[in-house]
Amino acid sequence: MTQTPISSTSAVQDRNPVVTWGSLGLVVLGAAIILAVGLGVDSVFILTLAGYTCSFALFALSVNLILGGIGEVPLGQCMFFGIGAYVPAILMNHAGMPYEVGIFAGMAFSAVLAVVIGWLTLRLTGAYFSIVSWGLSGVAMVTALNLEITGGPLGLFGFSRLSIGPFDLNKPRVYFYATAIILLLALLFLAHVRTARFGRALESIRQSRHLAQSLGINVFRERLKALVLSAPIAALAGALCIPYMQIVTPDVMSVIRTVDALLAVLIGGTALLYGPVVGSVIFTIVPQFMDLDANVRVLVFSLLIIFIMVVAPGGLHQLMKALQARFVRSSGSKP
Repeated sequence: MTQTPISSTSAVQDRNPVVTWGSLGLVVLGAAIILAVGLGVDSVFILTLAGYTCSFALFALSVNLILGGIGEVPLGQCMFFGIGAYVPAILMNHAGMPYEVGIFAGMAFSAVLAVVIGWLTLRLTGAYFSIVSWGLSGVAMVTALNLEITGGPLGLFGFSRLSIGPFDLNKPRVYFYATAIILLLALLFLAHVRTARFGRALESIRQSRHLAQSLGINVFRERLKALVLSAPIAALAGALCIPYMQIVTPDVMSVIRTVDALLAVLIGGTALLYGPVVGSVIFTIVPQFMDLDANVRVLVFSLLIIFIMVVAPGGLHQLMKALQARFVRSSGSKP
C-alpha cells in the first residue's frame, strides 16, 4: 500500500479562507489597542517606546517562525535584523535614497541571503544549526565593524528623513501608529500562513521531522521556506527600529539581540501566534517602570524564564490555561 504525499491531500483541506473569525477578532482587538494607546497616551517617551516595542515584536515573530515553526533555535537571526537596519542607513547616507526604498531593499537582500545561508546550514539540526548560525552572525558583525561604508565602530547616524510616504516617523505618535499597523498586518499574514498547507507542513516537521518526510513532505525545502520568510520580517523590524535608535552600529547584529527576542518568545509562548507580541511588551515596557539596575533586570528575567520553563514550558499562555482549569475544577467541586 502506497503512502499519499501531503501535496496530494484533498482540495477541501487546502481551501482555508484568508480571513477567518479569528483573524477578524485579531483585527478588531489590535485596532482597539492601537487607538487606545494612540489617543490615550500623550507622553513622547511612552509613544516612542511603544513604537519600538512593535518593531521588536516583529523581530520576535521572525524568531518564532524558526523556533516555533521548525523547532530550531536561530541564534543568527540578529544578522537579518542588522541587515534591515544597515541597508536603509547606507542607502540614505551614501546614495541619498528614500527611507522606504531602503526598507524594501533590506528586506529583499535579507531574503536572498537567507536562501544562500539556508542552503548551507539547514541540513544541520539542533545545536549544530544554532552554533553555525551564531557564527555567521559574528562574521556579519565583524564585517560591519571594519567596513568604511557601514561607518565602522561609530556606525551611521544623522539621517535627514525617516518617513514612509507622507508619514514622518520622527514624530512619536506617527511612529507608533505606523509600527503598530505594520505589526497587525504581519500578524494577519502569519495567521493565514499557519492555516495554509505550508503552515501545516511546518507543524508536522516540528512534531517529527522523520515522520513528516515519510508522509511526502520535502523537509529541507519547507525549512528553507521558513527561513526565507522569517528573514524579511526580521529585516523590516531592524529598519523600523532606526527612528527609535537614530543610529545604526555593529551592535544591531549582536547575538544578545536574538537572545532578547528568544526570551520574549518563551515568555509569551511559541504556540500562540500573538505570544511573541505579549512577551515583547513584557520584556521591553515593563522594565522601564521598574527602578532596577540593568544587571538586576537580567537576573529578574532569568528567574522568570526558569520559572516559566519549569512550571509552564508553553509560556504564559499555558500557565494561564492551567490556572483556569484549576479554577474550574475548584468551582465544580463546591456544593
